[in-house]
Amino acid sequence: MLKTIQGIYKNGKIELAETPEGITESLVFVTFLETKPSQWPEIIMQYSGIKESIIFESYREELIPPNEIEL
Repeated sequence: MLKTIQGIYKNGKIELAETPEGITESLVFVTFLETKPSQWPEIIMQYSGIKESIIFESYREELIPPNEIEL
């Protein structure tokens, strides 16, 4: 039987979101999913723009982290 349970890898340990029922011991495979960046790349934050795009500079501090953007 295959069972998938979400979890998180943190500080060398895997924490499961729930305890699997009826399983006391089992072989497991762990797949690490690609993580989204939690902050904008430094090259974007250091961009000083050009004179014609000074509007961007006025909103720089209001940028939300990339992982919070709904596509």
